[in-house]
Amino acid sequence: MRSFRTLAVVTAAAGAFALAAPAATATPAPSVPAAPSADAQQSAGPAKATPSKPVIATYRGKQIDLSKGWAGASVCTEVKGGAVYCHDSVAEADQALTTLDPEAARAVQAAKGADVAANGGQVAQSTSDCPSGWACLWEDINFSGLLLRWSEPGTKYLSDWSFRDRATSACVFRYGGDLTLYDDRTLQPDPSVYLWNGNCYNLTGLGYPYGGSWNDKTDYIVL
Repeated sequence: MRSFRTLAVVTAAAGAFALAAPAATATPAPSVPAAPSADAQQSAGPAKATPSKPVIATYRGKQIDLSKGWAGASVCTEVKGGAVYCHDSVAEADQALTTLDPEAARAVQAAKGADVAANGGQVAQSTSDCPSGWACLWEDINFSGLLLRWSEPGTKYLSDWSFRDRATSACVFRYGGDLTLYDDRTLQPDPSVYLWNGNCYNLTGLGYPYGGSWNDKTDYIVL
């Protein structure tokens, strides 16, 4: 009985000491994003690039599920608030912005006006199709082909947009934000590349950690 009481006293004393000791806290080291380079950063990413939810867009007055295709559209735009609209041309999409997002429409007009003024009365840079305040991906090199435009921040799983492994060009003109591209790797960290705000990129010129370039590698993005 005495040995039991002694053990109980020792155990209680140890417990009291543990409760009295201050809890240790660790201050995480600040992370500094790396500029795009041949040595793209690897990250676990926010999640794997499986479809999260259907992206329903308005196209020609009808609702379409973008995860099943674009139904012939060439430009899809996510405006403020998260609504998505698709159109047959950039000109048509920009005209729709005058009602859907007047601020973005003014930014597009200003960018194209400056482009025309600098190039003898002609639009020379398709990068002006990406409004100030937005992030954009194109299917082909030199900012051509199918175009996706986002103004709302968050994680975008490109399989939900029928754009997984299709991005070849990108522009980032966000207000106070940047863009990170991720490649979904099974049972491995997801390679990523950080795109600085205020720039446009041909992804064929960005080195991929496992060889080659970032062309047709992007599975999801964070902006």
